Amino acid sequence: MPKQQGNEKEAAGARPLGRERAHAGLAALARSTAGRALVVRGVPGVGRTSLLGRAAAVAEREGQRVVRVRGVEAEPGLSYAGLRQLLHPLLGEAARSDEQTRAVFDAAFGRADGDRPSVVRLGIAVLRLLSRTAVRQPLLLVVDDGQWLDDASADVLGFVGRRLAGSRVRLLVAVRADVASRFDTAALPGWTVAVRRGTVLADADADADADTDTAAAHPPARAVVSVTTPLTWQERQVADLAAGGLTNKEIGRRMHLSPRTVGSHLYHVFPKLGITSRAALRDALNRSTTVGAHQQVPVPRKDRT
Repeated sequence: MPKQQGNEKEAAGARPLGRERAHAGLAALARSTAGRALVVRGVPGVGRTSLLGRAAAVAEREGQRVVRVRGVEAEPGLSYAGLRQLLHPLLGEAARSDEQTRAVFDAAFGRADGDRPSVVRLGIAVLRLLSRTAVRQPLLLVVDDGQWLDDASADVLGFVGRRLAGSRVRLLVAVRADVASRFDTAALPGWTVAVRRGTVLADADADADADTDTAAAHPPARAVVSVTTPLTWQERQVADLAAGGLTNKEIGRRMHLSPRTVGSHLYHVFPKLGITSRAALRDALNRSTTVGAHQQVPVPRKDRT
């Protein structure tokens, strides 16, 4: 873990890598009061919701305040809908803030006329609110299905997450690895947890400077991916377009598919290629054209420190 900062069914027949390690690492984050942010990525069924739920339970047992929100796929176009839902339990504190901070929230959430504030201005107001709230009681913010948050809310949370050092606020976000989101470019530390039937795989892109309490949450330095099942023609077309940077909606329009169908194809593509993120698609696709159907492909991982 870096120094600065519902239950989901597990995939049938698969055992997520390092669930105990992941639980231990997230429990350490939950027990700590040092400000930090973490994004947890995984394919559907890997147990992201369960991981977040257990971390929240640890924080509550430690006497901390936990505020939770879940992204809604039907609301990506409602600016600040996710942020307002997350901050709703804290807005009573905002009413006791200075007039300038109250004016920012009123403008952002449609309680006053005028233009909505910029990400920076609203982000600063949110930081003030969170820091003030956490003075009396450490605060853990838990965001599940972050890929469905509206872009405006995700951008503000990314801004806030990069500036939590020195506070008593933690931000824990879970997103699907097969769906692009604003958190992919938020420059927040993160882990990726993934499983394959018959082969266990994990990746961690958190800062290598892990403390001793969370070192156990780092996966092995290397993993072996079994390329056992070729992609179907449509899966290959979807994967090629996703590797080229297109979103699920853009791929759907080009191939006359729904975004949900595109996501379903990627859900099957990722384990077949032994990867956990869109960023790894291009290399994996190139590799899959030269590797035999049952050849073992060593995939380098960051060395642990």
